[in-house]
Amino acid sequence: KPTAPGRQRRTGPLVTDGPWQAFWFRRRSAALSEVPVDDREPPLLFTGRTRDFQDVTVQATLTYRVSDPAIAAARVDFGVDPDVGTWRATPLEQLGSLLTELAQQHALDLLARMSLTEALATGMGAVRQRVAAGLEADTRLSDTGIAVVDVRVVAVRAEPAVERARQTPTRERGHEGARKAT
Repeated sequence: KPTAPGRQRRTGPLVTDGPWQAFWFRRRSAALSEVPVDDREPPLLFTGRTRDFQDVTVQATLTYRVSDPAIAAARVDFGVDPDVGTWRATPLEQLGSLLTELAQQHALDLLARMSLTEALATGMGAVRQRVAAGLEADTRLSDTGIAVVDVRVVAVRAEPAVERARQTPTRERGHEGARKAT
C-alpha cells in the first residue's frame, strides 16, 4: 500500500523497508509489520468540569500521522500475521487512546480554571490552542514517531438542562416582544 510502508526482519536485521515494497519471505524466519503513514482523524468526545462545578462536553477531532515509521514500529506493535495479512494487535486503537488521553488532560486542566460562562463563550478557541500546544510539546508523541497535524474543537456545550435554563431569559424576552407587538 502506498500509505503503509512494509518492513521485513529476518532473524534480527531489517531486510526490507519502505512503501510499495514487494518481497518474498519465509514465515518461520520473517517478522512483518505494516505502519500506515496517512493522516488519521480520531473523534474526541469527553466531559469536563468548570471552575463553578458545571459539567461541559467537548467535541473535537485530532489529525495525526506516523511521522517516523521505524520508531513507531519499534514502540507500538504493528506486526502483521502473514497467514491472514492483518495486524496481530490493535495499533491504531493504541495510538488513538494515547492521543485522546493526552488531549483530554490538557483540555480538562484548562476547563477546570474557567467558569461555565467563559467555557461557553471562549472555550472552543481556548481548548483548541491549549490542546494543540500541549500535544506539540509532549515528548511521548515524538518518541513514538507521531506528529499531530491539526486540532479542531467543534463544540463546548453545557448539559442540556443547564443549556435550556440559560436560554430561558432570552426566550422570555422574545415572547414578551411578540406579545407587545400583537
